[in-house]
Amino acid sequence: MTVSRGDWESLLDRLDDQQDRKAIAASERGLSERVTFTADETRRMVLDDVPALTILRERKGLTQAALATLAGISKTYLNEIEKGKKPGSVDAIRKLAVALGVSMDVLSV
Repeated sequence: MTVSRGDWESLLDRLDDQQDRKAIAASERGLSERVTFTADETRRMVLDDVPALTILRERKGLTQAALATLAGISKTYLNEIEKGKKPGSVDAIRKLAVALGVSMDVLSV
């Protein structure tokens, strides 16, 4: 049996949607407390333009390489997101949020 290209792409889209829903639900279930930032962390974010992603990664004691591996993205891509060179796709931000155990909106701070 041969599957048409359109049917194949439709199946892949549905699989992506299903994986996204599972990852978001897992992220939400993993949140047992509200994410807060210390005064020093807030100062770094506001005055030094350090993204929340970097703060949370450092808080967990993870290197960029370790977080990239956990999230299933490249270290180079993570570095570009943290440096503000790239905004990060929704998929990448979702993966990073899941790896850090936070909701996606926390990473937009």
